[in-house]
Amino acid sequence: METLSTTELVDRINKLVELLEKSLNKREFYPPRLTKYEVARIIGARAIQLAMGAQPLVDVQEVGTTDPVLIAMEELRRGLLDFVIVRETPDGKTTRIRLKELLELEKTL
Repeated sequence: METLSTTELVDRINKLVELLEKSLNKREFYPPRLTKYEVARIIGARAIQLAMGAQPLVDVQEVGTTDPVLIAMEELRRGLLDFVIVRETPDGKTTRIRLKELLELEKTL
């Protein structure tokens, strides 16, 4: 585990607070992470694509299986998928967020 100086820790906390305030105020992409339902939907959609003959984005030999669900899970874990998450707010507005952007934001938390 890396040790952070006090100023680095304060900077990270301030960045997190700023991101959360921005997402809460604008309600653009709250929560700033993938929900379990989005993860299930992404894995399911990609597994169907793989089962229908799409080329895997990871080396199947490296993963050690030909199961489309496990391959899709590994592709998601590595951040290789190019999906767009569509979220609807209570006021009826929709927001589109690229999966890669959401994963990057999640890493900063």
